Amino acid sequence: MSEEVLTEPLQLPGFWRRFIAFMLDGLVLGLIGMGLGFFLADQFVAWGAWGRFFGFSIAAVYFGTLNSRLGNGQTVGKRLLRLQVVGLDGALLSLPRALLRFLPLSLCWFLNNLPLLPNDLPLIATSALAILVFGVGLCLPYLLIFNRPSRQSLHDLLVGSCVRNLDEPLPQAWPPVRRLHLAVCGVFLLTAGLAPLLMRPLVSSAPFADLLKIQQAVSAEPWASHVQVYVGEVRSMSTQNGSQVTKSLQLTVMVKDGDIENTGRAQKLARLALAADASMASRDVVRITFTRGYDIGIASFWRSQTFAHSPAEWLVLP
Repeated sequence: MSEEVLTEPLQLPGFWRRFIAFMLDGLVLGLIGMGLGFFLADQFVAWGAWGRFFGFSIAAVYFGTLNSRLGNGQTVGKRLLRLQVVGLDGALLSLPRALLRFLPLSLCWFLNNLPLLPNDLPLIATSALAILVFGVGLCLPYLLIFNRPSRQSLHDLLVGSCVRNLDEPLPQAWPPVRRLHLAVCGVFLLTAGLAPLLMRPLVSSAPFADLLKIQQAVSAEPWASHVQVYVGEVRSMSTQNGSQVTKSLQLTVMVKDGDIENTGRAQKLARLALAADASMASRDVVRITFTRGYDIGIASFWRSQTFAHSPAEWLVLP
């Protein structure tokens, strides 16, 4: 590169400018994902959670290529906002280096919301997943907001890069990250890694253990690919009798074969849930929601159908 280097402080792009650029890039990827979904929706549904790895590949090619010297260090969002990714020496990144820079962001982006039950993974794997999703996910915005001298976030520190204003000259040297910021990130990562261990006794106690029984009973159905169980209370105001509380049990089930209007299946799941935890018979309403669709990380599409009855009605329906 031929830019002249200066010794005076550099005006680096702040959080909101980089955030808007990222949102624009997300819009571009979303349009790509929606276009592919128009032709490949059935394939995406069949892939299930594995579809997120397909979306990851597309995002990796997009960010890796455009943030490297092949794309002049500019994604579509960065190009529109006059930003550029460069190394600390001012040179554009190689393709492998740009791909590595995308890795921290991609891990917390695409591993989030994976349909896993609490007992699907051993504890060490759950801790590693929590570090990647929550620990790294907290470090990225924290450094971008509070590491003001260089505005380097975790992915920049990993490969020795920075995002510059394209219209500003390069600095002679980039300021180091304060130890306080590194310590805070260490706390984020450590807390995320220990959270599954600390939460395990909580998950094995009421009411979570009871909800887990329901989840496991419903998940045994061969046509159910992922089950989420919630309990809640809604307080409504009445001018005559004061407030009224409605207690609910909600089951959201991804259906493998796409039959989301099957009332017989809904009745069976409601009865399985009530049998797994007899205390749920005291709920005012049991809602069963069947969903079918896909989520590839860069785009998603869902259809759903909800059935709702009281526990007594579920037990007497033909």
